[in-house]
Amino acid sequence: MDERCDVVIVGSRLAGATAAAHLARAGRRVVVLDRSHFPSNQLSTHLLFPSGVHELQRMGALDGILASDPVKSPWLSLQIEDSELNERWRPSGPIDYCMCVPRTIQDIELVRAARAAGAEVPERHRFLGVVWRGGRASGVRYAGPDGTERTIHAKLVVGADGRRSSVAAAVGSFRPYRSSRNGRGLVFRYGQDPLVGTRAGETIYQFWEGDSLGFLFPSAPRGKALMLFMGAAEEAALAKSDPEGYWADKMARHPRMAARAEGMTELTPLASTGATSAYFRASSGPGWALLGDAGHFKDPVIGQGQRDAMWSGRVLAETTAPLLEDPAELDRALRQWEQRRDRECLPSYHFGNIETRVEPVAPVFAELVRRSPSHPTPDLGDLFGRARSMPQVLSLTRLTAGLLGAMARARADRPEGLSLEHTVRDLKVHLGVRRELLSRRFRSHVLVSGSEHPYAEPPTFRAAAPAARKPSPTPKRTAAPEEVPA
Repeated sequence: MDERCDVVIVGSRLAGATAAAHLARAGRRVVVLDRSHFPSNQLSTHLLFPSGVHELQRMGALDGILASDPVKSPWLSLQIEDSELNERWRPSGPIDYCMCVPRTIQDIELVRAARAAGAEVPERHRFLGVVWRGGRASGVRYAGPDGTERTIHAKLVVGADGRRSSVAAAVGSFRPYRSSRNGRGLVFRYGQDPLVGTRAGETIYQFWEGDSLGFLFPSAPRGKALMLFMGAAEEAALAKSDPEGYWADKMARHPRMAARAEGMTELTPLASTGATSAYFRASSGPGWALLGDAGHFKDPVIGQGQRDAMWSGRVLAETTAPLLEDPAELDRALRQWEQRRDRECLPSYHFGNIETRVEPVAPVFAELVRRSPSHPTPDLGDLFGRARSMPQVLSLTRLTAGLLGAMARARADRPEGLSLEHTVRDLKVHLGVRRELLSRRFRSHVLVSGSEHPYAEPPTFRAAAPAARKPSPTPKRTAAPEEVPA
């Protein structure tokens, strides 16, 4: 027997569970299908800035996560060349701290919160295809744990099934209309932190050493910490072939990271990936939407994907819940939601593209760090915490002052140290980002030179499962890589 609901969502992690919780609270019957059994792990940076923690609170998952006793981290330490910047995070609502929560802890609480709000979240249910009626998505076909195939009809079909989204393939939107290849990979492990309970044990660290980035995040449960390196993407293969040799080499290159991590015990095996390219997919259509990584992904070097997944899920629910009985109004609202998502995410998309270049930190930014005194007032940390956008934090006045200071420092200290060519390039990138934001173009194919790094030849592209329907594909322009973490 066919089933019916208001909204069917494929994928019940960050974006899907958040949308389900808010839709259910609005009085809608929501069914969320997930092929996993929870708890289960996901490759992720695991970090939530205050705005991300605030989204957990809004959707009802924060209390459950706090029960696992995560470290609350109200401090940022940014260490570049000979400078160290220490700031507090700017609050988002009542939340003034970061959290690093393993997905095995976090995702089960998201599912529990969605269920507590009234959503149905059956596990081990595999998506098979979209059901179409009159040119509109009107439901999905799926297989239960016993393999029995069923159909569920809905007024709205939402794909929240990650970067290799089967729903995106089924609606003809799998190939991104815009993408940028990554330069950096990520390699990380957890350990037992001897500094738990101290200020250092409650601080988010970022270390720049030449063109290599290192991070250390206090984690959950209390006493754990995550250590993460982001070097060239090719380093992921080195970490897999010789894990401990790779780790020792990176620690030798990062003496400040090594000093902070001294005494770490109970080290977990390394996890790594070298494929984290950024993209935008067309994310709305007649009766359907793509949420979270299914529709948009940015380089994890800036750690903002989890927050944006939950934010987009909440905003989708708020936008569509009152309009599900009116298909024409619903489709207009879906397009408006996608436009709003793009405006929200474009600055950080470009910020991630800039940070993924495997180069030493830009001299202008290094100068800005030197000029920013360490004090509790939030400032440059807003770049990462998303309290303000990149153009708001790095204003043209501020960039000009940083440029003049960097040039003066280069002449006095090391005349060869400032690459005028690279500095001019970086300023052009910031101007290009501002021009794009002011243009307010929708689904634009116009790339921002110096930020986006398109593929010379698009790689093989494959969805997680065969599509049930083969509509006309979107125009082929650029593509994200086939193998990417969820």
